[in-house]
Amino acid sequence: MKFRPGFALGLATMLFGAGNVFAGDCGCSAAPAVAASADAGCGCAAPQVSYVEKTIMVPTQVTEMRTVNKTATKMEARTRTYTVTKQVPRTETKTSTTTVMVPKQETKQVTYTVNKSVSSQVEESYQVNVAKTVTEEVPYTVNETIYTDKVETYKVQVPSTVTEQQTYQVSVCKTVPEVQTYTVQVPTTVNETVDYTVQVPHYVDVVQTYNVTVPVTTQEQVAYTVQVPVYTDEQVPYTVQVPVYTDEVVSTTVKVPYTEQRTGSRKVCRSFPVQSTRTVTKDLGSYQTVTEEVAVASGCGVAASSGCGCAAPAASSGCGCAAPAAPACGCAAPAAGCGCATAPAPATRTVCKKVWVPNVVTEEVPVTTMQSQMVDEPYTYTVSLCRDEVRQSTVKKVGYTTETKMRTVKKCSMTTETKTRTVNKVNYVTEARTRTVKQCQMKAETRQRTVSKTVMNTETRTRTVNKTVSEMETRTRPVSKTVMNTEERTRTVKVPSVVQKQMTRTVSKTVCTPETRTRMKTVVTSVPETMTKDVVTTVMVPEQKTSTYNVTVYDTVKEEKTDTYNVCVPYTVTEEVAVTVCKMVPQTVTVPVSGSAASVSGGCAAAAASSGCGCAAPAPAASACGCK
Repeated sequence: MKFRPGFALGLATMLFGAGNVFAGDCGCSAAPAVAASADAGCGCAAPQVSYVEKTIMVPTQVTEMRTVNKTATKMEARTRTYTVTKQVPRTETKTSTTTVMVPKQETKQVTYTVNKSVSSQVEESYQVNVAKTVTEEVPYTVNETIYTDKVETYKVQVPSTVTEQQTYQVSVCKTVPEVQTYTVQVPTTVNETVDYTVQVPHYVDVVQTYNVTVPVTTQEQVAYTVQVPVYTDEQVPYTVQVPVYTDEVVSTTVKVPYTEQRTGSRKVCRSFPVQSTRTVTKDLGSYQTVTEEVAVASGCGVAASSGCGCAAPAASSGCGCAAPAAPACGCAAPAAGCGCATAPAPATRTVCKKVWVPNVVTEEVPVTTMQSQMVDEPYTYTVSLCRDEVRQSTVKKVGYTTETKMRTVKKCSMTTETKTRTVNKVNYVTEARTRTVKQCQMKAETRQRTVSKTVMNTETRTRTVNKTVSEMETRTRPVSKTVMNTEERTRTVKVPSVVQKQMTRTVSKTVCTPETRTRMKTVVTSVPETMTKDVVTTVMVPEQKTSTYNVTVYDTVKEEKTDTYNVCVPYTVTEEVAVTVCKMVPQTVTVPVSGSAASVSGGCAAAAASSGCGCAAPAPAASACGCK
């Protein structure tokens, strides 16, 4: 550890502070000390600083050499023995005995029975159902609809057209000319000269060398092998299935048809008339003429009816003519004085109009309705049935026996023959040739062309535009109004009624009648006959065979081998190692010490006793200090 001057300076400051504190604890404050010195030389004077040498321990890093034991390794060669197992092959000869089935042919004479067929004609009877068509009359019921004429009264709304005058307003359009200012883009064409680059092709003759493969044909003799067929005749046995016929009686169940009459009942829908009543509401009202007082639109009547003399009544006065003066009268041509020839028209008038007066009457009306009902009806029907009958017949049954026959077969065997032929062999030879090729090279040329460019110029112009203005105008028009009038009319209506009628129809029915017939039948009879034949059979005879074969056997052999290997062996080495150690080194330091309390023994007690000044109170006996 290095010595730091700052550490020593801090230590000195600490000791100096401790000295000051020790001096201050002496019991003398600054003020009494000054007063005592001023009066009679008290022992509590101003503190004096003195420097004392002290020894302090400073930590210092020191390098020492120490002996250290270190473990090192070294390589040693050692040997070891191990056992290796390997498989050594050897060949052994073994003998095996096998049983082989050897075929042998034997000829035997076999007796067999053959059924020969004998045909004969036999007459037999059989039954046939002969179908006959029979016609019979069947009754049935038909519903017939009868229409009767009936006169009924009904009411009709008859329209009538009435014309009325109607006042309406029309928007009349008028065209007013107006001048507008607008801006127009006028195109102007300007010609400019522009440079552009063109790639112009130039052709140059270039000589190229290329290789051509030329075929050369040579003839060569080639030997080849051909398979030539050789045919030989060979006798081959084959098996034939010979049919044998036998008679067998077979029982067969036959369905014999017959007819049977049965009776049953079925549901039939019939319509029956039913009398009932229903409530009908009728309006038996009529149009009646009624008079009514109607208010007139203005206080003055129309000029044509009342004789006022005004083409149109004025809005300012009740008469329609306000004063004798022409402007205030409201008349186009006023009469003398008032401007109206007669007195004003009345405010109401009497009007006659037709009003429908309803008269609703409810009455019961008889009604005949047809209701459908399901009725049970008996009827007779014919059923075709079949009964089972067991019949017997003789049937030829075929059985097959196996026979062995011989036939001659062409056997083809192939022999190999060697022949020669001439073959054209093509060899290719490479030849170098030259040719002249046109090669295109592009050169850039700068040219000029004139381009038309359009420039837009803005111009301000004026134009006259027709503007449409709408004005309201009052007009009158006749309007057709449709009024419905009720009229009573009569009409003839067809009323249907259903009447049942009995009718008959002819129905065709097929009846089957059994009939017995005869026919000739061919019966084949089998007659057994005993025959003999020689049959060649193959018998398998067991035979012992001995064969020798080699077997490879592997023996396990152990072998010892020696192997050399390296081992790391540790050992101890002693070394001198430099070690940095922190030690406390003594160092002499000068330290400031306060000397006021230290120089005067007893503090201020003696001074206080001799002169009676200096300290406010004597120091305690336990302390060496003078004042508290």
